[in-house]
Amino acid sequence: MKTTKPTIDPYLFEKHFEAFKKFVEEQSSVLFVSFPSNPYINEQEGYKCDIYKAAREKLAFQKWKESDIGSGSIIASTIESIEIKINNLVQWQNLYGDERRPHYPLIKAKQSPEESKIIERCLFNLYHKTEVEASFEGLLDIFGKKYALIAYLLFIKDNSKYLPIAPSYFDSSFELLGSDFKTSKRCSWENYSIYLYLIGELKRMLSDALSSEVSMLDAHSFLWMLSAQMASQDKLPDVKKYLSLSDTEREAIIMSRVGQGQFREGLIRYWSRCAVTGCKEHKLLIASHIKPWSKSNVVEKLSLYNGLLLSPTLDACFDSGFISFTDSGNIMISNIMNETDMKALGIIDEMKLSAIESEHAKYLAYHREHIFKKGE
Repeated sequence: MKTTKPTIDPYLFEKHFEAFKKFVEEQSSVLFVSFPSNPYINEQEGYKCDIYKAAREKLAFQKWKESDIGSGSIIASTIESIEIKINNLVQWQNLYGDERRPHYPLIKAKQSPEESKIIERCLFNLYHKTEVEASFEGLLDIFGKKYALIAYLLFIKDNSKYLPIAPSYFDSSFELLGSDFKTSKRCSWENYSIYLYLIGELKRMLSDALSSEVSMLDAHSFLWMLSAQMASQDKLPDVKKYLSLSDTEREAIIMSRVGQGQFREGLIRYWSRCAVTGCKEHKLLIASHIKPWSKSNVVEKLSLYNGLLLSPTLDACFDSGFISFTDSGNIMISNIMNETDMKALGIIDEMKLSAIESEHAKYLAYHREHIFKKGE
């Protein structure tokens, strides 16, 4: 019997992404255009890269040889890679005695050559073989269902494929995004594979939303910040109305999101290039609603006259209200922006839309009235 993989609700993703973007912009006081470039995200989530680097230096598994198996050196370096001062991905500290530490089997094995050899064989295979599922099962035999520890050991193998886990937090995040997938008390290779699959799907959705590549670790940070920060600070979107709808009504709303792909394709046909700069590389351009999607009715959502094809910089400034356009297409620059920032972003007073039709007028008027930052 084929198992249906869990999914992320597109509507709930959209709403939580909008809230996330607003949250990080409030915290950092800069526009959110990517994960690596945002100082607040780096401040809050950069520790994972620091842990990854430090752990791999301690582990140094590239230098391991098969002849090391049974020597105790592999276990010693693995313990060192776990007991890093900054490592908060695993609760390794000796708070309740050695036997309560998740990696206690490693500590205990130092006294047993036979047990040490079994464990070191498993660790060697994990970092030098491709059969990760078999290694995961081997780690289960050694540590029991210590999900955070096992995921951590895979994470430091390759952070582009494997990720840390904090089950209760990630279960909450998946629930926020409309998935009933659970990881708590479900430590297994199958469960971990689905966990990675879902984060991979989220990675794709984030990449589409930002029109730029997003890493697995970025998607992981998005989930963590939803449940660990935004929820506690009451920064999550209000989706009660949507959640109260029937499955049929929700499906209708989700299906309407398909129109966004059609909307982008239509704008590419209409403008063929950035509506202002003339850039022709479609992969770099963003289909931007003039009157925001959330404020538009069904017809307005899909109207090509309610859209501009813009470069990422202009799109970010337009969405945030730092620029707008007159009915004749001339750029309007908010007096909140200083000349230094304008020059840095390449925004000049002579910019204008390459084409304008009367049907654009009502949408541009809405943007000028409700989105554009007029300042004092």
